[in-house]
Order: sequence, then structure tokens, then C-alpha cells
Amino acid sequence: MFTFVVSFLSGEWSNYSFTNTKTEAWSALLYLVSMGSVVAYLSYLWLLKVRPAAQVSTYVYINPVVAVLLGVVIINERITRLQIAGLIIILSGVLMVNIAKYKGAIQKV
Repeated sequence: MFTFVVSFLSGEWSNYSFTNTKTEAWSALLYLVSMGSVVAYLSYLWLLKVRPAAQVSTYVYINPVVAVLLGVVIINERITRLQIAGLIIILSGVLMVNIAKYKGAIQKV
């Protein structure tokens, strides 16, 4: 909502036309609203019921990794060394959050 106010105050609405917006853009917006909001939120609530909150909260770190990898696979984006370094840091952090559970599960076997 804030961005709509800023765009209105800056005069961007005078140059915008709904009819010039491509169908692909509207489809992408619809996809983001449905999958990014509704499905993701319902999945998050379900996971909170079946998994500990510490494990469920790791989705925040994994989502950017998945987004970058999907960009590489689907639209042939290039992945940089900086992104690979970030990927390693993120996955290391997720491992550190869950290492105690992994050790406990291994000792039980």
C-alpha cells in the first residue's frame, strides 16, 4: 500500500495505463498473490503444527536459495561466485540451527 501512495505522490499514475500492461505481468502478479501468499502461509501454519518452530523458521533462509536455483534452471540466469558464497553461508546457518536434532536422530539409530 505504501508503494501505491509513493507512486501517486510522485506522479507515476499519470503515465500508467492498465491496458498497456502485458498479460504475462498480470499472470505473474496473480501467481505471486496466490502461491506466495495463500499457499505459502497455509503451508507454514501446517508445518508449525507438525514440526518445531526452529525448524520451520529456516524457510526464511532457504527461500532465496530456491529462488536463485529456479532462476538458473528455468530462465538460464547466471549464478555468480558471490551468490555461491551466500548459498554456502545460508546452508551452513541452517545446518547449525538443526545440528543438535541431527545428532540426536543419529544417536537413536
